[in-house]
Amino acid sequence: MNQLKDRDRELAPLERKFNHFIFSFEQFFKSQATASITLLLAAMAAMFIANSQWHEIYQDISHMAFSISLGDFAISYSLHTWVNDGLMVLFFFLLGLEIKYECLVGDLKDFRDSSLVIAMAVGGMLLPACIYAAIAMTGTDVAMRGWGIPMATDTAFALGILALLGSKAPRSAAVTLSALAIVDDMGAVAVIGLFYTENIHLVSLGYAGLTLLGLILMNLLGFRRPIFYMLGGILLWWFVLQSGVHATAAGILAALAVPTKPYAQSSWFSRNMRSVLNRFEKNDREDKSILEQQEQHELVEQAQDIAAMTTTPIQRWGHVLNRPVSLIILPIFAFINAGVALPNELDKIFESVVFVAVGSGLVLGKVIGISLFAWLAVKCNFARLPKGLNFHHIIALASLAGVGFTMSLFIASLGFADYPQLLAQSKLGILAGSVIAAIIGTVLFLIVKKEEEEPKEQLHNKAGLPQTEPE
Repeated sequence: MNQLKDRDRELAPLERKFNHFIFSFEQFFKSQATASITLLLAAMAAMFIANSQWHEIYQDISHMAFSISLGDFAISYSLHTWVNDGLMVLFFFLLGLEIKYECLVGDLKDFRDSSLVIAMAVGGMLLPACIYAAIAMTGTDVAMRGWGIPMATDTAFALGILALLGSKAPRSAAVTLSALAIVDDMGAVAVIGLFYTENIHLVSLGYAGLTLLGLILMNLLGFRRPIFYMLGGILLWWFVLQSGVHATAAGILAALAVPTKPYAQSSWFSRNMRSVLNRFEKNDREDKSILEQQEQHELVEQAQDIAAMTTTPIQRWGHVLNRPVSLIILPIFAFINAGVALPNELDKIFESVVFVAVGSGLVLGKVIGISLFAWLAVKCNFARLPKGLNFHHIIALASLAGVGFTMSLFIASLGFADYPQLLAQSKLGILAGSVIAAIIGTVLFLIVKKEEEEPKEQLHNKAGLPQTEPE
């Protein structure tokens, strides 16, 4: 903020006011709450159109063919397939970067520190799946295909709700929920890869393995240019798509090969930046702008190159992808997948085994599983509660973890791809269960008394919550 004020002194009054407006706009788009709001609006728009007079247009958009051709070579899929098997690869790539970061230097680096969230995540996957299976057993065998749907947690939605709660939610709650969601996502990725993959083509899978080895070899040889990994990632995606394994697995695999070391160390950065700054100051003239001094312009570009060479690709690429994925790709996915026609008689939806199983798994399964396993871990001295959280907060977090929107929709589209009626019922169960879980979690955080928290600087503010209390 101080840098903004210093910069604004050099601007004209009108431009200064406009600059403050743009700064506020940028801060809004950087907020975690904005991502969840955008996702919610996209889902609501899909539901509205799917249940309006324009429902046929919605279906036409989803099944619209989109082709890429070059000579005799052509790829043609529906828009729905391009989104689920194409764009969502970037979401899984970003997810893979977060998992890799957390395992190397983040909240999951030390097992003793991460034991609580691992226990909570295990409970939050087992109990929802068991509750779903117990209810689905009363229906058809096909209904059992959706057992993995309630296992997932939508990180964007859950953390967005915490951001909207502000001071009502302890800051350590965001850290705990973030780590829980990462472990939960690992489980969801494993479930997709192991149980929702059919008809494996070994030749294509072998090519995918060789491509992945090539990406890892580039990492070991010191390649840091994104173009190499982008081309390798596209090739990996194509082979995985042809192998029968779901294409989004390519995103996770490609993320594993992303370099975690920069070109240069911090000492090199300090030395070279100091040299550039000294040269810049020597050439600085108050009577001339940087437009009139080419050498100064070149020094600024050199400073940008030095900064890029000192940051790690895993952090830099994740930062570049974060906003486009959360504000563009995920809302598009929600719009394409969330639109489902409501039955004429809503009370009859409760007769659907899939609807009840999904909703119960997300609401009851998450709360019981996460809370129970957290309690057992603490009682057995296997883990301890973070400072600032009490057990009532754990129950509230468990409720928010029942918001399974994005990943749950994704698993539902895999499990019931050939069963449109069951897919529609599962989507309604996801929407209903997620809304109920969000309401319960929000109410619990509003009524639970906060404990004394550890100093703010000791918290890893992964969720992007404000560093200061709201005014």
